[in-house]
Amino acid sequence: MSITIKGLNKIYPNGNHALKSVDLKIPTGMFGLLGPNEAGKSTLMRILVDLMEPTSGEVDVFGYDLMKQRK
Repeated sequence: MSITIKGLNKIYPNGNHALKSVDLKIPTGMFGLLGPNEAGKSTLMRILVDLMEPTSGEVDVFGYDLMKQRK
């Protein structure tokens, strides 16, 4: 089981790019998400738990395509 992210983008209405073409594979186990303020960490987590819709890209969480599942 893993989380796979391909080409994930999030652009806010004010034009701020929170995420730009994020490609990431997170394997099973412990994983840390570190970075400076306003790096997009919270935006990424909100997308992964389906609290926020990305502008574009693919997110697969444990075999479920989030873009298809949310509709």
